[in-house]
Amino acid sequence: MKICGLVTEYNPFHNGHIHHMQEARRLTGCDYLIVAMSGNYVQRGTPAVIDKYERTRMALDGGADLVLEIPVLFSTASAETFAMASVSLLNQLGCVDTILFGTEAGDLTVLQQLAEVLNDEPRAYKEYLQDALRTGMSFPAARAQALDFYLGDQIDNLSDFLESPNNILGIEYLRALHRLGSPMKPMTIHRWKTRHNALDAEFADVASATALREMLYDSEDGVEKIVPFVTPYTAREFAMKYGVCTPVRADDFSLILQYKLMNETDRLTEYLDFAPELADRVRNLLPDCYSFKEWSAALKTKAFTHTRINRALIHTILGIKATDLEEYTDEDFCMYARILGFRQQATPLFSEIRANTNLPIISKMADAKNILSPKALKLLMTDVRTSDIFRAVVYKKFGTLLKDDYTAGIVKF
Repeated sequence: MKICGLVTEYNPFHNGHIHHMQEARRLTGCDYLIVAMSGNYVQRGTPAVIDKYERTRMALDGGADLVLEIPVLFSTASAETFAMASVSLLNQLGCVDTILFGTEAGDLTVLQQLAEVLNDEPRAYKEYLQDALRTGMSFPAARAQALDFYLGDQIDNLSDFLESPNNILGIEYLRALHRLGSPMKPMTIHRWKTRHNALDAEFADVASATALREMLYDSEDGVEKIVPFVTPYTAREFAMKYGVCTPVRADDFSLILQYKLMNETDRLTEYLDFAPELADRVRNLLPDCYSFKEWSAALKTKAFTHTRINRALIHTILGIKATDLEEYTDEDFCMYARILGFRQQATPLFSEIRANTNLPIISKMADAKNILSPKALKLLMTDVRTSDIFRAVVYKKFGTLLKDDYTAGIVKF
């Protein structure tokens, strides 16, 4: 049995993701596709446009056989942590042969060369990095400049290469595989047609997730606009759910954010990614900012990317602290595999997983307290708690009460 793993967000699911799955099957000859997917909050530091169960249904319709949830503690973390946790989850299943990801590069050679430098951190590279950081650059920008100084004469257009989020994630996946000593084989495909953050639909049938979210956010006919770029099932689901439980956006969490910033001003640095400099800026800006978007813009400096700021804000909203993450970095990150959904024809896959993994498999939430260690249960309860915040925001905005993690049940397709 051949099994391929994909790390995804599907925010929202679109035709590019169909291409990713089709290429995964073609290139690996796999029998099953296992998807590790972010839940209700994603790595760019925002809520997903639609809840995790709807996105699971879209993924299963698109060809996934099994969808597992990446715990929120990792799905909203830095690219390095996101990649480590996701790769660790797939690796600990013990039966995934290949992990395949899309990049703008579409070639493992350069990605592996960069991953080796970042894992080994040669002295010259570290000196370049420290010099760049001393100028006030953000860490991603400083790291990119240091890599360019160190390897730029060996790799053409390296600075442009390092501006791509998918290339950066690809490097982090390779670093994670190395650090874990994983037997999983990495493969990459060229990102299909459109750029990662392209705001416009550049082709008749493919648009970036960023462009699709903007269509849904900013137009009453947003569902009609996304139809050419998504599967019929996805289009139908958005048509049925639009104005009922979607679109969810970061600004819908503004009241919670403002409450936390006003009442926990002296404790903000406890939250994951909230640097002291950001906390100082919050104190100086209160009460002039209100919405999530306003805060994200107002806190932007040379030293902090928008994504880093968004992550700090979402962690404040969700009550995720730096110490929470530190608890799990020495435990292979994911301490269980929680099933969000599966295709019923893929049931032989479960026998293969159970024969090869030591991870507890969460198929019924009610059983979790009996099969998880206290530490693992705490990680799972963070997902439950933060999902309840998502549900509360959806109810406030749309008047729709989504099922909670105990009553929603596994999506079966």
